[in-house]
Amino acid sequence: MTPRYFIYEQVVQFDSFHITTIGICLFFFVSVPLLSKCLAKKRLHHIALFLVSIGFLQEVVDYSNRIIFRNLSWSEDLPLHICNYMLYVGLVFMMTRDQFLFEFLYLVGFGAAFVTIFTPEFKMINTIDYVAFFISHGLIVVFALWGIFIFKMRPRKNSVLKVFLFLWALAVPIGLISWMTGGNYMFLMEKPQVSNPLVFGEWPWYILNISGVALIIMSISYLPFFLKSNSANE
Repeated sequence: MTPRYFIYEQVVQFDSFHITTIGICLFFFVSVPLLSKCLAKKRLHHIALFLVSIGFLQEVVDYSNRIIFRNLSWSEDLPLHICNYMLYVGLVFMMTRDQFLFEFLYLVGFGAAFVTIFTPEFKMINTIDYVAFFISHGLIVVFALWGIFIFKMRPRKNSVLKVFLFLWALAVPIGLISWMTGGNYMFLMEKPQVSNPLVFGEWPWYILNISGVALIIMSISYLPFFLKSNSANE
């Protein structure tokens, strides 16, 4: 008999399990600024290495689960959705502290992963898919917060525009790959099936709508640093 956590089931948004998962994620998000105040740098470094290890391990487990329980698909399993490659951006950032990777992670990944945790596009998944999904999205947010509160990094002036244009530049090859494979990476071919009022319109207009919303979210994310910078210069 196949254990239940290997069986593919339809997951319901905002059921008790999803709400509990959201609560766990929020707990870890709030913990990052608290850790910055109460732990020494050496201990924080060890935690950072542990988080990076968890990120790599969950990818191994995630893709092993896909290989074992269903065939990998060019149209489904390439890491080309925003939150897929944002995890890799976050992992590299945690090891390099690269400024542009931080800006890309914070301005794009933070908002995208945070919103997705609340409004995921649930398909037929098993328990391993579910756990890997929320670990990867949770880590994206944690890595962004780590950059702010632990590494003390800040987005630079004009970073919103640079990151936004870079994201659109990525959409070109990823859109081509989606067309070639029959996939829907970055949701460039079809809008996501989510209960989110920010996602509206039909193709291709929803892409422009989502882009506009993304630009607003990035601007809001940058706003506290802009206001603090202006206050310091007065």
